Amino acid sequence: MPEPTADLNTRSGAPAGVVSHWLEQEEKLDPSMLQRRPRLDGEREADVCIVGAGYTGLWTAYALLRKDPGLDIVLLDAEFAGYGASGRNGGAVIAQLNGSREYWDALGGPGAGVRMERAVQATVDEVGKTMAADDLGAFVKGGVVISARDELEAKRLKGSVEEDRAYGFTEEDCVWLDAGAAAARIGVANQLGARFSPHSATINPGRLVRRLAARVEAAGARIYEGTPVTAITPRSGTQAAAARTPYGTVRAKWVVRATEAYTESLSSHRGRLIPVRTSMIVTEPLDDTTWARLGWERHETLLALHPFLHLQHTEDRRITIGGADNRLPYRFGSKPSPDGAAQPVVAEYFRQQLIRLFPTLGNVRIDRSWAGVFGVTKKWAPCVHVDRAAGTAWAGGYVGEGVAASNLAGRTLTDLILGEDTELTRLPWVGEPPRRWEPEPLRATGALGIWAIRAIGDQVEGRTSKRSRMVAFANKVSGFSGHLG
Repeated sequence: MPEPTADLNTRSGAPAGVVSHWLEQEEKLDPSMLQRRPRLDGEREADVCIVGAGYTGLWTAYALLRKDPGLDIVLLDAEFAGYGASGRNGGAVIAQLNGSREYWDALGGPGAGVRMERAVQATVDEVGKTMAADDLGAFVKGGVVISARDELEAKRLKGSVEEDRAYGFTEEDCVWLDAGAAAARIGVANQLGARFSPHSATINPGRLVRRLAARVEAAGARIYEGTPVTAITPRSGTQAAAARTPYGTVRAKWVVRATEAYTESLSSHRGRLIPVRTSMIVTEPLDDTTWARLGWERHETLLALHPFLHLQHTEDRRITIGGADNRLPYRFGSKPSPDGAAQPVVAEYFRQQLIRLFPTLGNVRIDRSWAGVFGVTKKWAPCVHVDRAAGTAWAGGYVGEGVAASNLAGRTLTDLILGEDTELTRLPWVGEPPRRWEPEPLRATGALGIWAIRAIGDQVEGRTSKRSRMVAFANKVSGFSGHLG
């Protein structure tokens, strides 16, 4: 029999609201939004079975049902809709995708990198349009500021704007702001300038994922929570593809894997993605005087380098700040972060980084911290893959940039599953998935070693304002081909 509903945040004895600040807000706004759905109870058949009820899975179901409302769609989640990165991220719908233009051109031919970037830019507005039409929460398109606080960062960011011009991007896509113009947007300490792009918005990610789940259900899909999938088996002869769970099996014409950083839990897909640990903190609400002093009234997404940090001016007048854990970003065996608050030393690290950016916030109270993970493929770039013979599909590996990309992936998977030839299905990220990561203990040794080398190189660059060969070496060995890396 299905389990009775229970508050999402009380799983495993954890105190309410511990998953993230975003879901705590939802609990206060509407407690009914955070009730557990029943788990799978027995065998099921469906047209499409989606494993994972985060952004990728939900956007895929949403797009499929808009194109074909008669589809029978089942979503399975080991915990609850939005439990993973979708309910814990920084809330930036940003037109950014890991992977260089050269990487995408190598996959899709000349110009493929620009097509990929334009598709993600258009996706930011697509997300905003959909959120407004379906009441999925506030969408504030304030753009993104990448702050330069030393000469090397300024050189790189200026160079990125110049490179964008060479590829046909205009001032409507990005500009370099000198120190005065940058300070007029956000008053970051010791700021030499900044790169600004309008292609970004801030949201409450917890609200989006929970309301999106409700809209998908209202459109006819069925979501089973508390239902871990242990293996996905492909179509074989007359046997349909299947998602196997301890409580029953769902057989479907298509099984879509949307498990991102939790893919290691599938015995059939070990080593496809590794989880990289992240943490975030959120301040108390700030008063109008403080916001005026910071000069941050337009809700821009703020990114900082050395170390990489992402910040948001939230709708409830707080600041969130986070990034990859500076101590142990990878756990042996590809274990995701445990639930609960960030490690005290990590939370304090982000508090110090916040004060470094805004010294006047030294006495601001930190109200909450939380941990999470993002998924990384062997190529450090996302992928969309469909195997028609097997009846299986997959998208993910966003390297922490999945809020916008997951919507694009969901729409791309929809066209591929329905057999449509569209601009989305011709994007260069559609193809064969990268090869698996090395087995343990090589995986842990390599991941932690590369991370340590890159971290030291970042520190050297931050201290000397000169390019570090250590960073270049770590990027080459890991396969990382990100922007500004």
